[in-house]
Amino acid sequence: MDFKYMNLIPAIDLIDGELVRLHKGNYEKKTVYSVDPIDMIRSWENIGINKLHLVDLQGALSGSQKNLSTIKNIKENAELEIQLGGGIRNFNSCEKMLKMGVSKVIFGTAAITSPKEVEKSIRTFGSDRVIVGIDVKDKNIQINGWTEEVNLTPEQLIIDMKNIGVSEFMFTDVDKDGTLSDPDFKYLHELANSTGLNTVVAGGVSSMDHLYRLQELNIDNVVIGKAIYEGYINLEKACEIFMEKK
Repeated sequence: MDFKYMNLIPAIDLIDGELVRLHKGNYEKKTVYSVDPIDMIRSWENIGINKLHLVDLQGALSGSQKNLSTIKNIKENAELEIQLGGGIRNFNSCEKMLKMGVSKVIFGTAAITSPKEVEKSIRTFGSDRVIVGIDVKDKNIQINGWTEEVNLTPEQLIIDMKNIGVSEFMFTDVDKDGTLSDPDFKYLHELANSTGLNTVVAGGVSSMDHLYRLQELNIDNVVIGKAIYEGYINLEKACEIFMEKK
């Protein structure tokens, strides 16, 4: 059987400069991990990780970066690519993050509220520097740090974003995020297939079996968070299986 490469992307979510994980996006249900992000990132680099999913959770809620010094420190001390989300609401914040050295920015709320800002960013920096994040709960889109639901289907948003030049999407199942429960494989697969483009998926990925199933569904990029910190997935072993061509 042909080897199917799958990119594993560890997640770092920030609140007040600390590494945290939320349960189903609930800011009142957070777990703080007392680890040095730089040491952890370097250990990830040593085992073959090439990309980091970095989120300013306070930025996602408020619309502006609240963990800028930590983000800068991570960028200055990390060799891997960084895709950054949380508080990227307009062209100016996109430009600021890209000039800081972030590889890609993730527009979430702005894709709904300010699509022209997304379009301007793509025209200026290229579609390869922009990801649109679609966060779903009960198959409904969530915005503003997962605190508000909008009356627009993910399928329609995908069409709208493709029309303005978006070439990469990230889908997060809010109901599964931080729960260590089974991802909704069928729905994630449907969303990924509906784009016909490069996609990233997240939410509930918490075992090697989950990774094998996502690989079978031809999912190329998977974000993993809590499962790494709590030992449900051995990232080094996972890299050897899914990221090192035999």
